[in-house]
Amino acid sequence: MSRAFALLAGCVLSMNLFAAAVDIKGSRSCAKWMEEKRLANSAKEMNKIPVLISRSWFLGYLSGRADASGRNFLKGTDSDSIFLWLDNYCQANPDKGLDQGGIDLARELMQLKGIKP
Repeated sequence: MSRAFALLAGCVLSMNLFAAAVDIKGSRSCAKWMEEKRLANSAKEMNKIPVLISRSWFLGYLSGRADASGRNFLKGTDSDSIFLWLDNYCQANPDKGLDQGGIDLARELMQLKGIKP
């Protein structure tokens, strides 16, 4: 019984450490996003991978925020509109992170759609 408990405690501790690492390393800065976008516009295919990763992260982040809040603020909003918003946001706020952009976009979409926070 004590071995099972020790294993379970180890798993829980590992999950907490992993969650902390994701929280610290999950988001890119807007300046980095804009640099990745600039490089992706070049002819080299490999330069597009960081943008695709950041796009996937951002959509996942927004989806997680929507699910956790119980408010589907993404309904009816297409990905192209989200990334256009993010481009404009990052041009205006290069010192902010994509996570803060996600918070601001969620707030804006809820307000636009009449969803109470």
